[in-house]
Amino acid sequence: MLSLVPPDEVQALFGDPPLLRGEDVRLYKNLMGQFAKLVEPKDMIEWWWVKDITDHSWEIRRLRRFKVLFIELSRDMMHLHDQMRAVAVDENDEYESPPVPDNENHSAELFMHRIGQYKSVDTLIASAELRRAHTLREIEHRREYVARRLRKASDEIIDGEFAALSQAAE
Repeated sequence: MLSLVPPDEVQALFGDPPLLRGEDVRLYKNLMGQFAKLVEPKDMIEWWWVKDITDHSWEIRRLRRFKVLFIELSRDMMHLHDQMRAVAVDENDEYESPPVPDNENHSAELFMHRIGQYKSVDTLIASAELRRAHTLREIEHRREYVARRLRKASDEIIDGEFAALSQAAE
């Protein structure tokens, strides 16, 4: 039966998953299990590839979330700043706090202030996607190599049996 978790000796080498505080280890392990189900790792090398694919995918997921959080954090900071300014206004002055930036126009304005961070994160995402694609290509190449070796061995056995049958018939 196919195991969706790495053998103990492989897991010991992996160590703790590369998670930030607040990230769900169960989701990470579930993701690794799904990749293991698809790849069906046969040895330690293939388990390492499954871990690499999991880590790269997790990193991509995290970075994509960060892009959204940049805007959300800016929005929260702006709202907090406005609240603090309202408290500082003398009670005799009338002050109406501006609305919390929660529409598309506000988000677009905040995005423009964070465009440099977005570009940096996009570069990191592209890098993680390239590493993930490279790992997938390595798995494909190894599997093709193993398949060619199996085919060659099978052909040699069949050819050898045919030759042995021919010699026996003579």
